[in-house]
Amino acid sequence: MESSPKKIKVLIADDEPLAREELSRLINKNKYFRVIEFASGGQEAIDKLKKNTVEVVFLDIDMPGLSGLEAASQLSRWERPPLVVFATAHNQYAIQAFEDNAMDYILKPYEPERLEKTLRKIQKFLAAENSRIQRDIVKKLVGHKKNSKDRMMIDPAEVLYFYVEYSEIRARLAGDEVIVNATLKQLLNQLDPDHFAQTHKSYIINLNKVVRVTPMFNGNFEIILKDHADIRVPLSRRYARILKGRLGSW
Repeated sequence: MESSPKKIKVLIADDEPLAREELSRLINKNKYFRVIEFASGGQEAIDKLKKNTVEVVFLDIDMPGLSGLEAASQLSRWERPPLVVFATAHNQYAIQAFEDNAMDYILKPYEPERLEKTLRKIQKFLAAENSRIQRDIVKKLVGHKKNSKDRMMIDPAEVLYFYVEYSEIRARLAGDEVIVNATLKQLLNQLDPDHFAQTHKSYIINLNKVVRVTPMFNGNFEIILKDHADIRVPLSRRYARILKGRLGSW
């Protein structure tokens, strides 16, 4: 027998009972979500979120007392806040909503198709986040200098990029190079995907070190690194589209 999917828990905060009921009905139609809590104001929502593990909170913006925007501002300071979706009849709050790191923004009266788009967006985000958490991300790497038996502990954050040379994986640091006992594939599975990405069949780059991407005549690119203008890291067309989505337009 096929097991039922694990539900994504939801809290709805709205001072209008009918609006809460309608949104709950629409959300619960999706088999991957379940509304488990309601609140009639921002402070009540905060209090209930402290007591219950909820992945998503739908916040009406215009509520008496603590508004939805104020509640979201408080939640943003939590170590592990729930995802926030603003639900309101007023679209003038849209820019402010996304400045408060909202996952999405839906308008009343609710359109089922638009809400489903939001729910799919939430599912995709949570799946990616769970995958990242479950990965065995290394804090240190073991390496050695060429022709040396001494082993060194390397902080990945200090690596500018990794590359392949003569079947060896080398980590380029600010003033040195170290050979790492791993393959590129192993590194991609061990490094934090929020900070590292493959740019070429032979290169992995530290995204925090990227300062500029320069197009080449052949359709490929070169990456220029922060504080290392003399270094050029290749970015092939194969990986450019993926990297562009993570770094923004260039």
